Amino acid sequence: MIYNVISLKLELNTKFSYPFICYLNFDRTLESMKLYLAKDILELMRMRVLIAFTFFIFIGASQAYSLTYNLSLPYSYKFSGEDYAGNKFEVDKNQGGLFNVGFTHWGFGFEIYETKLKYTSEEVKLKTKLYDVTYGATGALEEVGWFWNYGWIWKYVGLGYGFGTDELTCSFCETNFYKGFAMQYILLFNIPITKSFNLKTSYHLKTSKIRHKYKSEADDYSATIINVGIGF
Repeated sequence: MIYNVISLKLELNTKFSYPFICYLNFDRTLESMKLYLAKDILELMRMRVLIAFTFFIFIGASQAYSLTYNLSLPYSYKFSGEDYAGNKFEVDKNQGGLFNVGFTHWGFGFEIYETKLKYTSEEVKLKTKLYDVTYGATGALEEVGWFWNYGWIWKYVGLGYGFGTDELTCSFCETNFYKGFAMQYILLFNIPITKSFNLKTSYHLKTSKIRHKYKSEADDYSATIINVGIGF
């Protein structure tokens, strides 16, 4: 009899305490969710403030120093070189781009490309990085040239030089090939659409050779590149 009474009390205590415990757990979970949500909102607000601040600094610097910004993507990428045995390289896929900052006359740019080669036993990619210096065709309103008394021409046409590296990437490339030096000559064209918006195109004549590590041979990865983009 005493045993039955104790069992009944335990059962009743368990039945009545279980909803209370569940309620406490739910309440704690809800508080945790509110805390995390508040942190996420604060982080989002902080990112927006940072982006807005960067944007205003970006615009202010552009107006104060007559900066222009040019973005271009590769429209055409064709190899003109060949390997040491005389076989031509062909492009399967190419992606990348060019970013250039102009200071009235002079421009400074960075280019990066990743080119997948055709007809290889496995996937082989050529990674190209180039640093450019250009004169003319920056799109700046104040841009006038110094040569031949035809200063206006440098508003529409520009010249440049770039240098950097070519590197093959694949499972056996690092073991068998060195990183190559690359250089290029650039011809730029600027087409004004409005006072603050321009169309851009550029022709790049790149020369590059990559040497074999275990052969006294080198493959020629020279190429011609045509980029098309915008400036503002």
